[in-house]
Amino acid sequence: MKRIVLFGMALLCIVGMNAQDRFYYSGPQLSIAKNQFTCVSVGKLDGTADLNYHGMDCWNEYIVSLQNEGMATTYKYGGMTVAKIGTFKLGSYGDKNTAKVASFSSQFFSREDKMPLLFVSQSHNEAVGGQKDVIFVERISANMKSSKLVAKIQFKEANKLFGNTLQWVVDKENKFLYGFGNTIDDSNASNKHRLVKFKLPTISVKAKGKNIPIINLSEKDLLENYLIEDYCPMFKSMASHGLMVKYGLLYMPVGKGTSSQPSTMYVWNLAKRKLQNAIDMSTSTTGELTDCAECMGELLIQSQDSIYKLRFE
Repeated sequence: MKRIVLFGMALLCIVGMNAQDRFYYSGPQLSIAKNQFTCVSVGKLDGTADLNYHGMDCWNEYIVSLQNEGMATTYKYGGMTVAKIGTFKLGSYGDKNTAKVASFSSQFFSREDKMPLLFVSQSHNEAVGGQKDVIFVERISANMKSSKLVAKIQFKEANKLFGNTLQWVVDKENKFLYGFGNTIDDSNASNKHRLVKFKLPTISVKAKGKNIPIINLSEKDLLENYLIEDYCPMFKSMASHGLMVKYGLLYMPVGKGTSSQPSTMYVWNLAKRKLQNAIDMSTSTTGELTDCAECMGELLIQSQDSIYKLRFE
């Protein structure tokens, strides 16, 4: 177990740090010596060999971990360890599905389901059937060993708001859907990061047959649309992987786990449009961080080889 000190980012952004519970961070700044967390690995990932890990989310004590092309592995989390349930192909499985972000909605497809519908970000440079950056809506089976594609959600932008891939995340408490992505790409010095907000679409449970329902969102449906850099210029060079919304805060793992691009967890206040906190993960985790989720009051983070839990003190 590693005990790590948090750091504040003073570069054009002021962040406050005060642990109100084990994963929600806000409030006035405290002494840095008292502002610590413990980080420990709770298990190695056991998915499909030779496929990168991407999205991850939790529901109650269950974890769904996604890999490139839409491979999924489910685990049961016991607080200190994870036990594998099964590995399977999502209904949206394909070579143009990176499964970049996994995000549970608040809607259950059936009363028999153990998990609500899972929103999966395609986040691929290429389109599938003329559709790009879609959300694949997956229904995980009751035994958590298979999945069925039940809907697609597509943002049909007219003004090229996003230049590369787009990631999606659900705000379950407030029933909103957020999209986050580059205006160009991370390798371009002029790149910025855009955040858009929609009402969370309701998925029809009456659709039958082989045709997958498609929900189209347009710029007329936008509730918010702004650039992170307009409020926090230092964010400009960050490469983001994975998203989570909890209590009005957007959690964004960034970096690639290297000395030049160290791993950091950024926490963005959606209501105030400010950087709430920056958590240095460079010495407490290994490899590139890919996604994060709240599970039983703890913050879980997935890397390319392990799942870690953070407990703030």
